[in-house]
Amino acid sequence: MIQKYRTLLTGLLLLLGLAVSSAACSGNSPSHNPLYIDPATQDFSANLKLLDRIRSGPHGYFRFINKLFSQEVCQRLKPVFAQSPSVNLHGDAHIEQYAVTDLGRGLTDFDDSSSGPGLLDAIRFGVSLRLACRERGWEEQTDGLFEKFLRGYRDVLNDPAVTAPEPRIVQQIRSTFNYERESYLKWVEKVMEPIGAEEHQAIWDAMKPYVEIMIAENPQLNENYFTVVKIGYLRMGIGSALDIKYLVRVQGPSADPNDDVILECKQVRDLSGIECVVTGQRIDPFRILIGQARIAYEPFKYLGYFYYLDHNFWVHAWVDNYEEAKIGKTFESLTDLAEVVYDVGVQLGKGQVKHIGAPLDLQIRRMQLQIINTHEAEIKRACQELTELTVAAWKEFCSKLK
Repeated sequence: MIQKYRTLLTGLLLLLGLAVSSAACSGNSPSHNPLYIDPATQDFSANLKLLDRIRSGPHGYFRFINKLFSQEVCQRLKPVFAQSPSVNLHGDAHIEQYAVTDLGRGLTDFDDSSSGPGLLDAIRFGVSLRLACRERGWEEQTDGLFEKFLRGYRDVLNDPAVTAPEPRIVQQIRSTFNYERESYLKWVEKVMEPIGAEEHQAIWDAMKPYVEIMIAENPQLNENYFTVVKIGYLRMGIGSALDIKYLVRVQGPSADPNDDVILECKQVRDLSGIECVVTGQRIDPFRILIGQARIAYEPFKYLGYFYYLDHNFWVHAWVDNYEEAKIGKTFESLTDLAEVVYDVGVQLGKGQVKHIGAPLDLQIRRMQLQIINTHEAEIKRACQELTELTVAAWKEFCSKLK
């Protein structure tokens, strides 16, 4: 089924004429920018909105190239990383991963979680911050904001009891939340794209071990809680937009359709090629589940996984309200951004070392502090250089689309 899905995408690409033709690209010398992706090698036919978001600005492109970006960081800081403890990694920390939900706030989206050097997350977030400040015309404030992030990171490594004040934008976003279940479920129906009856049944059969585990872990749920109502494809996101994803609507606590529960099932991404991270087996779902459980302020419910046609899919329940920060919309002032930046520093500082060194927590926290303090200048230089490379790669990507 998945192979047919991919074949369909390729065919649509040819029909829509989105790929840059070989004739148009002939004679062009290969790019020497390590962060450049040739658009001719990508299939955007099933998600035209993704291509628009990548073209919209350097940060959209930055979100799309995480695996390439992470490997470049591994290369640049190899001597530093050789001295670094292995900690929990978010894997894709950036400004627009900060979200406010019915459960709480903080960095979400743990598809690229693994373990490895903590500076990988810090540099990823630092480049995101620089790109965000460029977009908003706040470039002169970038260094001060990154210092704010590092302060939060250091504060919680020095004292695990430290908590970040709730940013003002959290209350502002939460005040817009809508709890109209009927409207929410109508929206879910719109984003669920149809699948065939055979695949529908095959996915549900594959999910049965997951359901058994969820019932065992949550014995208060009735036996029909995870009875499937509908399954469909989901095509949303940027970094995960080309991954295979399903939405599964299940019965929930009663037969009333208004209390149905929505599960998102996402293909576990292959992170091989990022040499400084530890991912377990090639498509290990537990790197994602553990990353979310340890780093998220409030992990999503019903975390688990199932195996389907040579792929692992990790699963979590959706919430009714989920609002990610948008660089051009969410932050009305530098103060708003600074509050979120400090919050992210605290979240990463706390989550990266959570449960990974017990009972040697103090030692690993002190070692991580030493790495940050000793190599701060290298971290900042890497953020500056990688920002410039990202902008240049985005410009080249866009030029090849013309």
